[in-house]
Amino acid sequence: MNISRILVLAASLSLTHSFIASAAERPKVKDVTGLAELHLEADEYYFEPAFLRGTPGQKLKLEVENESSTLHSFTIPEQKLDMDIPPKAKMVVEVTFPPSGVVHFFCKFHSALGMDGELLTGDAKPRSAK
Repeated sequence: MNISRILVLAASLSLTHSFIASAAERPKVKDVTGLAELHLEADEYYFEPAFLRGTPGQKLKLEVENESSTLHSFTIPEQKLDMDIPPKAKMVVEVTFPPSGVVHFFCKFHSALGMDGELLTGDAKPRSAK
């Protein structure tokens, strides 16, 4: 293999690695526009999906299932929501998307470990992606 082929291959691999690393850093946003209900997984220190995009004022029932053996919560202070979810249990909560921007939700026990997410409207970008 000549040197120019090696250099082209190395540059190609470097660009591919940069693209993959960049894509991995961007959080996945689930479009829930028009949905009335959604299953939300609460597990070992994360929510899945964590970023939900809806329309201003949209109400969405979330069935939050704690799939772990640890107590979690689903908390949105602005909406006066603070519900504990026992291990291996489910609960249903109704959230409302903001008129614009972002509403942050989190587990009050594990937010410091990255267990949080957001309700997004318009062209708002996820703020709490860790």
